[in-house]
Amino acid sequence: MSTRPAGAPARCLVDLSAQDRLRGVAPARAPRLRVLCCPPAGAAAGYWRFLVREDVHVLGVQYPGRESRFREPPAASITALAAEAAEAVAGAPWASSDVPLVVLGHSMGASVAAELASLLERRTGIRVALLVLSAKTAPGAGGSAVDADPDLRAGLDPQDPGADDALARWLRRLGGTPEAVLANPELLALQLPALRADLRASRAYDRLPVPVRAPLLLLRGTEDTTVDAADLDAWCPVSTGSVQRREYPGGHHPYAGHRDRLLGDLEACAGPGGAPVPRTR
Repeated sequence: MSTRPAGAPARCLVDLSAQDRLRGVAPARAPRLRVLCCPPAGAAAGYWRFLVREDVHVLGVQYPGRESRFREPPAASITALAAEAAEAVAGAPWASSDVPLVVLGHSMGASVAAELASLLERRTGIRVALLVLSAKTAPGAGGSAVDADPDLRAGLDPQDPGADDALARWLRRLGGTPEAVLANPELLALQLPALRADLRASRAYDRLPVPVRAPLLLLRGTEDTTVDAADLDAWCPVSTGSVQRREYPGGHHPYAGHRDRLLGDLEACAGPGGAPVPRTR
């Protein structure tokens, strides 16, 4: 029997486009593209708010243990996160729409996205137009620079008196976390349980899911030291379709300043046939 709280599947999708329309930022408009986004470790669905544009429907996967799901225990595995999201997508009112669906995951979210896209194709009949994996070493690809970081290793044990400071140092080097959070022990303490659970789940994820037919787009920042091109390429077997690659200026979190370029790449690669290109580099 599932131990997931009642109503959790419905709560695990956040319609970021609808939230911005309520703020008067983005008027309602028929979308050219629907992007289902899986955030990195420790982050919430709102990580992807920068993607919202009036002609794109942006949804974020809300993992348990943060924001609207703060009181729920974090998920124990990548597969659990993906299964919950797939259930929610299958029941969504837009699931049968003909708007191209892109499944996008960054860092730990790349693993969730790969599993999610596989589940959607195999179990729901929902067509995924494009799978996008960013800034994450594929399982089985060898040593990860992230796993080798001494502050990360020290920070994973909450019983260690220096663990919180170690994780704060690691997050500061990684970028993407507001300094106001890193410099405030109380705020940081609220974030760390979910982050640690996500990191443990990410490190335990050790195999590729059943391949999808959707084309694959691999992304990384040009200055990202956590993943190199070869380890990112190890995701290629997750798709039987075409594979394309893009690099963006910046480190581990390079996309917020390049919204229109990223959305343009997603739309181009999600086009008819996924704009096939050779799988070799």
